[in-house]
Amino acid sequence: MGGTVEELITAAIAAEEKAYTFYAGVLRKFQHVPRVAAIWRDLMEDEEEQRRLLEKARANLTPKELQAPADPDVLYRIKGVLHFSPENSLQAVRNLEDAYAVALDLENSEVNAIFEFILDKYVAADEEERKHMVDVYLRDHIRRLQDLQEEVQRQNVQVAD
Repeated sequence: MGGTVEELITAAIAAEEKAYTFYAGVLRKFQHVPRVAAIWRDLMEDEEEQRRLLEKARANLTPKELQAPADPDVLYRIKGVLHFSPENSLQAVRNLEDAYAVALDLENSEVNAIFEFILDKYVAADEEERKHMVDVYLRDHIRRLQDLQEEVQRQNVQVAD
């Protein structure tokens, strides 16, 4: 499956937008539980920041770099991620455990690995900068999901009517 670097980054941006849409939706569903809503808000804002970084990376590449062939395996994997439907997933969410399960599946999909690949290949200037970006953009994001897991275990929260 051939494609360009521009197509890869554009697809990664679309994946971040889908994650943002899902997190915005569950934020609305759980706004009646402040601690849980705060975690969803943080996850949503992380996705927005990741999208902005990808857009910046795309803008900083030359036309020649953008038209270069993308890694076919990574391009194939990101196209698989694009099958995620935040709208369908939100319709299936009845309680916090449902929402957490979708979020966990989403975060365990290829989206974060592809984001890290793009950071490594097209953004970070050196190893120290890359490590910092991974810590800021991915590790903190995963930590928030772990905080959510603790909330799932502590309480049986239903969506707001």
